[in-house]
Amino acid sequence: MYDIIDAILNRTLGFGWPGWAISLLSHLAVATLLFLVAPFQMLFLTYYERRAIARMQDRIGPNRVGPEGLFQPVADGVKMFTKEDIVPAAADKWVHFIAPCVVVAPTMLMFAVLPWGPGMVPVDLNVGLLFFFAISSISAVGLMMAGWASNNKFALLGAMRAVAQMVSYEIPAVLSLLAIVMLTGTLSVVSLIEAQAGLFISQIDVPGIPDLGLGWFVFTPVGFLAFIVFFIAALAEGERTPFDIPEADSEIVAGYMTEYSGMKFGLFYLAQYVLNFLLCAIAAVIFFGGWQGPGVGWLYAQAISPANPEGNWIFNLLAGVLGVFYLLAKTYFFFFVMIWLRGAFPRLRVDQLMDFGWKFLIPLTLVNVLSAGIWVALTRWGPAEGIGFTANWAPILRWAVAFVVTLALNVGAYLFLARIFAASRAEQSRIDIDEYRDTLTATLR
Repeated sequence: MYDIIDAILNRTLGFGWPGWAISLLSHLAVATLLFLVAPFQMLFLTYYERRAIARMQDRIGPNRVGPEGLFQPVADGVKMFTKEDIVPAAADKWVHFIAPCVVVAPTMLMFAVLPWGPGMVPVDLNVGLLFFFAISSISAVGLMMAGWASNNKFALLGAMRAVAQMVSYEIPAVLSLLAIVMLTGTLSVVSLIEAQAGLFISQIDVPGIPDLGLGWFVFTPVGFLAFIVFFIAALAEGERTPFDIPEADSEIVAGYMTEYSGMKFGLFYLAQYVLNFLLCAIAAVIFFGGWQGPGVGWLYAQAISPANPEGNWIFNLLAGVLGVFYLLAKTYFFFFVMIWLRGAFPRLRVDQLMDFGWKFLIPLTLVNVLSAGIWVALTRWGPAEGIGFTANWAPILRWAVAFVVTLALNVGAYLFLARIFAASRAEQSRIDIDEYRDTLTATLR
């Protein structure tokens, strides 16, 4: 943003503004854009989900307010702002008030490290991935505050479910990302995207591969398994079906939001939709190249950048528009999959949720971390690291051997763990049926 504003104001228009003024203006522009993106994303995603789920259920969906119901999210926003804010008499009023803010604030901060296009990242931290998920964990504190302060058993139960679910599924999510960090050796989100240059094979694995922006990690056995586990964990962290247990309306009214109304209730929904958008976006960034795609690399090579300070800012604009298009297309597709799963699957029970996370996903991600180590050893190590037998292999041969070995290991681990998990669930079901039969017999007597 700094380079673009400097090129427009100083080079093109000849204003001659000092560097500090350009820096201040660029930071204000970035912050303004980010704070506009979040609410508009929420408005769009609510409309997108209601229309898509309606079609899946052979309904029309919102179609009254505006053309094709486009202004329905605006009407819902007006309703939220004008509804009465009711606080229970026995609630802890200050904690009840602060909780929605604690939930929303981390989701806004997560935008800080999300790259939208080449050179279009608000802050390029060398630990950006760690920052993203460390900040996302703070939301659990706000959810617990909301449930506790409401002085309502349904709200407290929903908050406890939410925290337990987030803690349980952040472990496989982080372990799945650990495999990608091992492949790249970096925690920078920008570097993760740059490492996915290539054509179905990353250039960091096989140098010289043509760069069409398609060297995505999902095309490797390690990256594919990591993506599947991460997306499942994202469904749980974003409280999407079939993991919407914390606010199960048929059991606990609305969970931790039971005693909230008006805009406080709206803030929880804002945080939830923005979080789901960000989880879909980070999945696109880490496993599907983010803004990487055909044409972006060539356009950015002609643009103003640290490597090409004499470039043309028009190419910055073109590369940015194309990169943002690729990122949003991938992100909205993943959000559509979330909607698809909501229309196809029922809600899990709490014991099923916890068993699946701890007994299946976590062991599977640990095996994938081992596969990532094998991948790095076969593709990049040599005699200096104690792997001498690959010294004379061509890079493409090393990649092919690593692909076959890690694929066999991950498929074998999946089949083995799936068999054990299915047997465990069958035994648990048998025990539940026996207990139900004994209870019913004792009741009839």
